Amino acid sequence: MLTYRTNRTAVLMAAGAAVLALTASACSSDGDGGDAGDGGKSGGGDGKTAADRAPKGVVTEAGAKEIVDNYVKVNNRANAKRDSHILSAVEGGGLFETSANGYEQDKLRSAEDRADGRKPFDYVNREYVIPSAKSGVTWFAMRADTKGQDGTSPRTSRATVVFDKVNGDWKAVWSGWTTKKDPKTPALAKDADGFAIPVTDTGRKQGILAPDQMDDALVALYATDEKLGNKVGASETAKWMTQFPLEQNKMLNPGGKSEFKAGKTDHKTVYALKTEKGGTLTFFNADVQEYMHTTDPAALITPSPQIAFLVGSKKDERLFLVDYLHQGEAYIPAEGTVSMVSDSWDMIKAEGPRRGL
Repeated sequence: MLTYRTNRTAVLMAAGAAVLALTASACSSDGDGGDAGDGGKSGGGDGKTAADRAPKGVVTEAGAKEIVDNYVKVNNRANAKRDSHILSAVEGGGLFETSANGYEQDKLRSAEDRADGRKPFDYVNREYVIPSAKSGVTWFAMRADTKGQDGTSPRTSRATVVFDKVNGDWKAVWSGWTTKKDPKTPALAKDADGFAIPVTDTGRKQGILAPDQMDDALVALYATDEKLGNKVGASETAKWMTQFPLEQNKMLNPGGKSEFKAGKTDHKTVYALKTEKGGTLTFFNADVQEYMHTTDPAALITPSPQIAFLVGSKKDERLFLVDYLHQGEAYIPAEGTVSMVSDSWDMIKAEGPRRGL
């Protein structure tokens, strides 16, 4: 039987617990500051001090630092042991799924990459994006450079991590970085007390799209859905997404084809912030499913090492379903097309006829 080999390139897995891809311009606010003019007394007759009356954030800057420090400490310990159980104490959501998936697939990486993934890291030059406690949200973000074991802290990229309450515990749930090639992140709006302004109704249009529509917009770039895809303007990230299906089909031709649609993910929470110019910066998850199949009865598809690992078989098949989990960042301006700032993704699931199909 004739076999067409795809030589499909496996998704690169991040060095460390998480795939980092995105960023936001950030603001910091202590939230603990009081008016020292009255010596700490409230003067209101209700027993509250000036510090009690001071505007509060969802977390103080000191509290955010403590949360991030603990995340780094536990993350490094989990990386060294490649132990997702340890990591689950400080990570959740889509970030934890991709991190745990990376641990499982560690054997597919080179010895050098495996060693790099076990090296400790830290976040330096941190900036905290903290919404007001009155906003009703339960999350904050951090923007920083990463410092590796060699002590360097390159400013060629900038990491962003979103921390949210998961069953009462602070956990990193979304992470990424941007480089100089990505669109410049717009300045964030601040309220009268200096806190970041979150978008609490992510289902409402903030411009041409609602933050909750960004997952569908990302999939549209793969699926050539012009009605929705045309609402996303040109960027390196958007260009890559539109070209990936073309590259896949080029490898599968003439005996095979790839089609893309929205997959299923439990990670539906969307985080969004207002910008100074009335736009919205949003952080979201999206599952893109690839239906890779033959069009020639005499052809079979040879899975890549990563697909074979997830399927549990190296045997050639007539079709595969592959899911990619994305953590994306997008800017929705008050007017005009959306800018897909950056995106990180990992192959998280694959099925073939011998396993599940």
